Amino acid sequence: MRRLLLPGAILILAAAALPAGQPQSPRVEDVLRAAAQYLTGYERTLAMVAQEEYTQQVNLGRRMLQSDILFMQDETFGWVEYRDVAVMDRTPVRDRQARLLALFTKPSADRLKQAQRIVTEGARFNLDPPGARVQRTINLPLTAARFLRGHDQPRSSFRLAAWDRETDVVALEFTEQRLPRLISTPDKRAAHGRFEIDRTSGRLLTSSLTLQSHSTSATIAVKFGPDASVSMWVPQSMEEQYRGNFNGFVTGLATYSQYRQFKVETSTEIR
Repeated sequence: MRRLLLPGAILILAAAALPAGQPQSPRVEDVLRAAAQYLTGYERTLAMVAQEEYTQQVNLGRRMLQSDILFMQDETFGWVEYRDVAVMDRTPVRDRQARLLALFTKPSADRLKQAQRIVTEGARFNLDPPGARVQRTINLPLTAARFLRGHDQPRSSFRLAAWDRETDVVALEFTEQRLPRLISTPDKRAAHGRFEIDRTSGRLLTSSLTLQSHSTSATIAVKFGPDASVSMWVPQSMEEQYRGNFNGFVTGLATYSQYRQFKVETSTEIR
């Protein structure tokens, strides 16, 4: 009888030796639910602007841009981001009036059209490879986060890529599955990427987005961190790389600082 009971006793002792409260392996659906809830709260507080220092490089060529980046809540898309270039290679390219802020703090019927014109104006300062033109429309820090919104999660497949037991940070990889694509390209290619997410709060710590169209491949990687001035986790840096059928490749590094919030002025007429 002792020989039969001994193995069972060893198993009981081994089980008792396991650390109490050790976290269980995360489930993808639970992490996605936490991330969606986090972004819902994030969207409600998005009314801020930051300064962007953006260095672009193609082979030996370099360009330095200083811009205002505005993050604004949007009922349809969750949020919108706009880059308003102020300085290129230390030379001012517009006056220093806060016209972008005025555009949104005092809404008008055509404010979106005005904002689109500002985006088009800013995009022309991007540095391109010799003899080529790279359309760069995803080089904004919150672009990848759209795939984590609760409304947009069903369009992609997600898998658990890594889990740090000590920090409880989960890495999820995703591949877009549905049409129409969240980011449209002429050949309708699917986006894919990776997120690092705090398992408990759903807070986004890093994002990486890769999108290929025809022969050009673009990757945008963003790191987030806390900012006391707005009491939020916000983009701290963005790295980008473009490769294709052109001489060399395009790289970029943007850093973000001087976050500040603003209040949208609205008026309601009661009849």
